Amino acid sequence: MIDATTTSGVAAASTASSTASSKLAENYESFLTLLTAQISNQDPLEPVDSTQFVSQLAQLTQVEQSVATNSNLESIGGMLSAVAAMSDLQLIGRDVLVPSNQVRMTDTEFPLSYQVGAGASAVNIKIYSGDNLVRELDGPSTAEGELIDVTWDRLDAAGMPVPPGTYRVELTAVDAEGDPVPVASLTTAQVERVDFTAQGPELLLGNGETVLSQVVQSVL
Repeated sequence: MIDATTTSGVAAASTASSTASSKLAENYESFLTLLTAQISNQDPLEPVDSTQFVSQLAQLTQVEQSVATNSNLESIGGMLSAVAAMSDLQLIGRDVLVPSNQVRMTDTEFPLSYQVGAGASAVNIKIYSGDNLVRELDGPSTAEGELIDVTWDRLDAAGMPVPPGTYRVELTAVDAEGDPVPVASLTTAQVERVDFTAQGPELLLGNGETVLSQVVQSVL
């Protein structure tokens, strides 16, 4: 899958560079043909101004250098993409912290965390199984920017044990006046697969969600 993605990108870059080089070669040939014709047919009493030809030749040389530079940069970009792809593959089997409202609870863990913006005075957490509200909790902290872990005793609103599984969470935060404050929910999940797409590497997580690798906040 790495080859399918990175190779296509490199191939596209190479094609663009080859096209530019071919057109540049045609321009060189046309220029030299025109230069030869004008020199061969010039009026000896009014010779052609060679300064113009030198200036045009210098411009073509600059274009040639630019095409070569772009070609080198495209090659470097392709290699960096391949390296990044190999790095993402190493995430398979690792736990990553990502923004998500889907939390996979086990017999021992409910890996939910959140971060709030400035001014929050209260955080509310609702835990759903499908469309059914299982439990409602108060957030343990409103410290701005901190990663705050949520502790749940795995009991529903009636005090009955809740089985392991994937649950959906909704978090809201308000300030002292009751106005909403930004809050982001995060979860820790294991990377089960890496797919390489046009948008970038996508991680299939153990909670059933697919996220771009660029949203990963930390690797555990």
